[in-house]
Amino acid sequence: MVRRRGWSVRSHRVHRRQTLVVGAVFAVIVVAVGIFAGAAVLPSRSSAQWQPGGAGRYAATGATPTGASPAGTATAHLSGPPTRVRIPRIGVDSSLVRLALDVRGALQAPTVFDRAGWYAGGTAPGDVGPAVIAGHVDSVAGAAVFFRLGELRPGDRVEVSRGGGWIGFQVVSVSRYPKDQFPTAAVYGPTPDPQLRLITCGGTFDRVARSYVDNIVVYAVEN
Repeated sequence: MVRRRGWSVRSHRVHRRQTLVVGAVFAVIVVAVGIFAGAAVLPSRSSAQWQPGGAGRYAATGATPTGASPAGTATAHLSGPPTRVRIPRIGVDSSLVRLALDVRGALQAPTVFDRAGWYAGGTAPGDVGPAVIAGHVDSVAGAAVFFRLGELRPGDRVEVSRGGGWIGFQVVSVSRYPKDQFPTAAVYGPTPDPQLRLITCGGTFDRVARSYVDNIVVYAVEN
């Protein structure tokens, strides 16, 4: 049994809407959104934490979408939950686990470090709005599923499997934010088209707090 290394991502807790819980973070994020050494939390304005417990101490921290776009029509005929994510440039090919919120309104982290998770309470990839996929950056055992997420650049491709087909997204920007300054609106706010947020931890590892001080967020649009 691998001992998880404490990881706490400063995330913004998800603010629940009466009609729907923001569509996305870590989580983190996309994938906002502790996961790593604890439970990953979907970031909200109150700085929740998504702590990665392994492969990627990335607490999908980011503020939970407080104004997530309502679910739209899935790309073409694709429907149902997403099942896999591929990112060719950094060698990611992972099945997706469903992530939910805990009693504190924080996004729970994947229980395994080599798999990414999808925030099932928000927008599904391919529907209108910001879908969030989060994953660990590392663990005491080594690199995790999103260890190289920060290497992505505009133009790189991300693919998500859903309904028996693949939905393609193109990276438009990659940013790193201090966990206490997570841009909730930018990450979880409503969008006019299908978009994707990939979230993990980054920056310096605080050995006292047992977590990384920043969150890395990759923004992508369907193409």
